[in-house]
Amino acid sequence: MKRRVLLQLGIPLLILCALFLLLAYPADRTLRPQPLLEVSVILRETDASLWTNARQGMEQAAMDLDVELRFLTPAQNNDAAQQAELLEREASGGAQAAVLVAADRAVLAQTVAGLSGKLPVVSLETDMTHDGAVCFVGTDNQALGRSLGEAVLHGVEKGGTVVLLDSAPGDNAVTQRLAEAQSVLEAAGRTVAICRPEGDETIAQALESILAQTDAGAVAAFEASALETAAQVRTGESALLLYGMGATAEVAAGLEQGKIAATAAQNEFAAGYLAVAAAVESIRNTDGAQSQTLPFFMVRRENMYDPDYQKLLFPVTQ
Repeated sequence: MKRRVLLQLGIPLLILCALFLLLAYPADRTLRPQPLLEVSVILRETDASLWTNARQGMEQAAMDLDVELRFLTPAQNNDAAQQAELLEREASGGAQAAVLVAADRAVLAQTVAGLSGKLPVVSLETDMTHDGAVCFVGTDNQALGRSLGEAVLHGVEKGGTVVLLDSAPGDNAVTQRLAEAQSVLEAAGRTVAICRPEGDETIAQALESILAQTDAGAVAAFEASALETAAQVRTGESALLLYGMGATAEVAAGLEQGKIAATAAQNEFAAGYLAVAAAVESIRNTDGAQSQTLPFFMVRRENMYDPDYQKLLFPVTQ
């Protein structure tokens, strides 16, 4: 009798518990994997390997945040018009957000603004928040340019000539840094010569030409790829000092070998990670994501193995 009562009470209770679990945790929620978020990354160089450290950060963020990344490059370096086409294509093709390394802010502004509300765009390296980007991730480019200019002052006496590499003509981070460095140098009595490739001329060819025509005491580059090129050109020219921006393996080797006097380094892995994280936030949160200005540090041969700087030059990922 007692067992019968227990069964009469227990079976309805079990049924109620099962119904509660089914309502609280629908089958499609527990059995079906959630779809990956789709984020497109549009670089400004044809060679994506130039962004190795940043790309590693992006890929780590993609793993952590369930994101499918699509890396896109223009057919020619710094082709802003094609970047605009890629943005529009990705918006039409189902991408939910984009990370953009802008080649020319002026050329891309209308496209980015037109995609507002349709495709959230996170600007990496060049700030495009005033042109419709949901947020910016990168360094203070003007401050970085000033710091490089001040570093060069210590290596070139008053009246000396400094060559500045304009490796990415257009309204972007590279030209912002160059303009600030030029202002600092000219205000302190140094002569500035701008090296800008013309036509099909490479950066290396343009630099070799201008060095043959000027008695330069230093060269300054404002992106990692240009700094790497300049280090190769100046090999064997012991009197010429080289300054720049970047934290790649080639830049670290240049510092160690004495080819590079100083580099403004940022945590590129973190920049890539935060850019993708911001893209995810802009998808999930209608208020968008917060811009993040990252610090940079002037690294020289004598301090490159300090623990903090080692993390920048030799990033280790798990």
